[in-house]
Amino acid sequence: MERLKFIGKRLIYLVVMLLGVATLVFILTKMIPGDPTVANLSQRALNDPEIVAAFRAKYGLDKPIIVQYFMYIGNLLHLDLGTSIRTNNAVLAELMRCYPATIELAVFAIIIAAVFGILFGVISAVKRNSIIDQVVRALSVTGVSLPSFWFALLVLYFFYYKLKIMPGPGRLANAFSAPANVTGLYVIDSLLEGNIPKMLDALKHLILPGTVLAAFTMGLITRTTRSNLLDVMSTDYIRTARAKGLSRVSLILHHALGNALIPVLTVIGLGLGNLLGGMVLVETIFNWPGVGQFAYESVMSNDFPSIIGVALLIALNYMVINTVVDILYGVIDPRVRCQ
Repeated sequence: MERLKFIGKRLIYLVVMLLGVATLVFILTKMIPGDPTVANLSQRALNDPEIVAAFRAKYGLDKPIIVQYFMYIGNLLHLDLGTSIRTNNAVLAELMRCYPATIELAVFAIIIAAVFGILFGVISAVKRNSIIDQVVRALSVTGVSLPSFWFALLVLYFFYYKLKIMPGPGRLANAFSAPANVTGLYVIDSLLEGNIPKMLDALKHLILPGTVLAAFTMGLITRTTRSNLLDVMSTDYIRTARAKGLSRVSLILHHALGNALIPVLTVIGLGLGNLLGGMVLVETIFNWPGVGQFAYESVMSNDFPSIIGVALLIALNYMVINTVVDILYGVIDPRVRCQ
């Protein structure tokens, strides 16, 4: 009962935050300079008052702001994000089209970041103040500090252009056609088709952009894991276990690592939310048709409905992931449920 009450409270917070974010996104979008009418109609159409009036009426731009807001909230309750001014398609349909590409890349990147970040953090803590520790800490700082667009260009230049050992931009090589759309994830859809060469090619295309996106989060996970593991290793119960003759490996794996990884969940959750938001520059450099590229095109054309849709999607990613992390905290550590 206590656990259900805790989960219910977090879900209520999620709904309230969604309403607040939706309102904030609407206000900020209306503050963006520029007129979508001017951005999307030709000069000839702009000279025709009837065309301009019809365009503004179609997208509700001729109504007062407060009326636009209530129409906007009402549409959201019906999962209607409006129609894209740029493509004339439903914004929800556009997001559903490009979101799977971002999910595939983000999940691949967060797996790399979590696995290697935790591994490097444990090694760095175990080999504290050694040469290995210094090297791992330097790598983590480098990963956090590297601009993603520069790192993307660097890996493309060396591994694709010079060494020719990795595929270039895109989700598949030109020799392959897109798999039948079941999940939108090329690796899984190719596997469902039974086409192993296509699946391997899709997986290879994930490596370079996934590594670039993983670098920042992996650096944070490494530093967080190292710091928390060192703190846990200095606690009384670990000293007692060590005095009983337990080996270092047993101490770390069975006693220290579990407690040390609880704060790492937050870093992984925030990292996944950041990646699911779409990395505009990285997706553009690798010609990855995801949310980031869609957001860039929408901003450049003052496509307000699409901008609002992308902003809400990114906010929803963060809020859902943070809610899941909060619930996992409560499951892992009962003390959290009492707060």
